[in-house]
Amino acid sequence: MVKSLIIGGTRGIGLVVRDHLLNRGDLVYTVSRSKTDEKYHINCDISKDCSVISDKVDSIDNVIFMHRYRGNDWNDEFDITVKGVDNVVKSIVSKLTKNSSIVILSSNASHFVLNEQSAQYHSSRAALEGLMRYYAVMYGPKMIRCNCILPSTIIKPENEDFFLKDNDVRRMIERITPLSRMGNSKDIANLIDFLCSEKSSYITGNLFYIDGGLSLVGQESIAREMINLNHK
Repeated sequence: MVKSLIIGGTRGIGLVVRDHLLNRGDLVYTVSRSKTDEKYHINCDISKDCSVISDKVDSIDNVIFMHRYRGNDWNDEFDITVKGVDNVVKSIVSKLTKNSSIVILSSNASHFVLNEQSAQYHSSRAALEGLMRYYAVMYGPKMIRCNCILPSTIIKPENEDFFLKDNDVRRMIERITPLSRMGNSKDIANLIDFLCSEKSSYITGNLFYIDGGLSLVGQESIAREMINLNHK
């Protein structure tokens, strides 16, 4: 049986991913600071000692980082978002099986400036990419893969009541996106399914945009279309 460990798998996109992996037959462990009655949940603050995780699992095939810090403190952002990843990986790397996969959910804010997000959010997401590349090279000889997912604004459990079909923001995003729709949590879960399978056994150190092609469109082209100021 495939064993997957999800950091932040108790709510939001992480919960969607957990259910997806359970449905395909994985034994799924979740990790968060909150306590639950779930049999395979591990209560742990990943910004601190993560030995409790390695104590609870005997082997792991996939490690998926879905956690997110929601606050404004620079130190807490990096302690949880970045150092937390390294704390977990170091604590369980000896438990990772051959051909195992590490997947880190980051953001397109590592490459673009998003006005609604903070400076620490942007810089921490860029740091996650550095970690991903480091793990891909350093743990490659152990047959451990590592990849990063960069989503744009997507529909997820915590915002689905806002992004209704007649929502103006949703319509705008759909208008400027080549695939003419917003992404959703299932799109992320499907990519994680692939990256945590034998079908991606030769893929490591890569960034995967989930944005319907939006990152391919020039900003000037979007602006001209939105205000109807196209070149003749």
